[in-house]
This record gives sequence, C-alpha cells and structure tokens, in this order.
Amino acid sequence: MIAKTSIGRSFGSALEYGAGLKEGKENKPSQLLGASNLGARDPQGMAAEMMAVADSSRCQSPVWHTSLNWPKGEAVQKEQLLRAASEYCRQIGADPTRHQVVIYQHHDRPHTHIHIYINRVPMDGGPALDTSHNYARNVKVCQAITEQLGMSKLPEQRQSLNDHDSHKQSIREYVQETLQTTLTNPQITTVEQLGEQLRLKGVESQFKHDSKGVLVGCSFRYDQTAVKGTEVGHKAKQIGQQLSINQQEQSQSQTAWDALFKSYTAATEKDRWNELTTSYQQTKSEEMKQSIAKQEKSPEIEEKQQRKPKQGLGL
Repeated sequence: MIAKTSIGRSFGSALEYGAGLKEGKENKPSQLLGASNLGARDPQGMAAEMMAVADSSRCQSPVWHTSLNWPKGEAVQKEQLLRAASEYCRQIGADPTRHQVVIYQHHDRPHTHIHIYINRVPMDGGPALDTSHNYARNVKVCQAITEQLGMSKLPEQRQSLNDHDSHKQSIREYVQETLQTTLTNPQITTVEQLGEQLRLKGVESQFKHDSKGVLVGCSFRYDQTAVKGTEVGHKAKQIGQQLSINQQEQSQSQTAWDALFKSYTAATEKDRWNELTTSYQQTKSEEMKQSIAKQEKSPEIEEKQQRKPKQGLGL
C-alpha cells in the first residue's frame, strides 16, 4: 500500500472530485465509504461544514487529501479499507474523533484505491495538522498499516517513487476537463478572464508572453500539483487560438445585437414619427373645422346687428 498526499484550500472542489462529480455531473464511479464529525453526506454540504470549522483558524490550506493505493490484483474488503483509512488518520496525527474526515472509494482504475479528505483544523480548536515531511511520514505509516492489517507489501522501489503517477493522472484529467470547459465559453476572451475562471474552480494558472504579447507558455496547478499545458493537451498556441475564436464570436454577437437594436430603434422612431404626424393632422383638421364654423356664423351675426333698431337721443 502506498499513500499520496496533497494540501489544498478548497473543500468544495476536493470533495466534488472525491464524489466523482465534475461540472455537476457524475462522470467517475465513486462511493462514499464514511465520514466523521459531519452531519451532511453530500459533497457540498460536507464541504460547507468543514469550511465553517476551518474558518475559525488562521490555516490557509486546511484540506489534506491522501489517496491510499493497493497493488493491482489485491482484493481488499470494505472493512479493510475503512480500518486502513482510520489507522492512517490516527498515525498521521488526525484522530477521526477530533478531525472531520471523508472517505471515498473510486472504481475507475484496475487497482483498489480510496481518497481520504481531512480537515487539518481539529474540532476542538487545537493546532492544525502538521504538513512537514509528508512523503517520509506516508512511507512509514503505510508500512505500519500493511504489517498491522496483513496486507500485501509493495516493492521497496515502488514505495520510494516520487512521481505519484496515479494521483497526478487524476490531476491532469481534472485540469484538462476544467480548462476545456472554460475555454469553450465564448465569454472568455482574454487570459486574465481565463485565469480568473480557473481560479474559481480551484486551478491556479500561469501564462507567459513574448515581447510582442503573443502567448508562448502556460502551466497549471491543482491540489498543490503542477502540470504543464502540454500535459493536459492544451499548448499555449492552442489556448491563444481559442481565445481569438471567442473574441470573434463575441464580436459577431455584439454586431448582431447592434443591428437588431438599431432596427428596433429605427422602427420605434418611425412609429413615433407616424404618431406625431397623425396627431398634427388631427389638430389641423380640428382647427379647419373650427375656422369654417366661425366663418359660417359671421354673416348671421352681421345681419342681426343690421336689423337691430338704433336708439334715439331722447330729445
């Protein structure tokens, strides 16, 4: 058995990965094996509870994520997985009675493996779980658990590998899918916007430009694991091209909107002009009628005045 550990900041993205969820859809066979000191059992709810405890401390990276991996072909029962997870937490310094812990099993690989998520900040407000010398501590703890539970030992050379193939592959897959989803959003037209959206999903990014402002390099980091753009199928040139396509689509959308708004404005102005013209014509017509009526009454008034007898001076 070997352990691979990373430290992070976001319980939300970590537990979504554990639950096999990406972009709100289940795309990886996963099973929740257990959780301690948590009322919720959905990833969002558990993440919120864990963050509430972490916020009470100054710990900037409260997420401890460890994957325990067994040799390919070794059958491990659920009870053994839970015992291994419990012993790992205790021996690494995160007693499940004091820390919030979530355990998921993934079924996407030929070998048995589980993911353990620990809140480094304990429930009783004590100091956060120490992260120093993780690799050496993991090797020692795994050896102890293997002997204690009678599990198969991995070759010594395999235990000393620092590549963390399985874990890093999972990181690559997450970064690749997150990057692809973000890039296909036509609203993302600059590397600044791309970097901000990736950050909201837990992925840090770095972009390098040449003297002419052309994008020539990119790298990403998730769960304290760095990957190059070429490792996730997105070279800097390809990212730049996609951003240019997004800019064109955005420009075309704006042009179409401007044309639509202009036609609407023109139609509105035409309707207003017609309304004013009609009102003017109605007013002129009313004035004409009043003038004609006045002219028709004028002879009658003049005739009445002529027929009226003149009054004498009374001499």
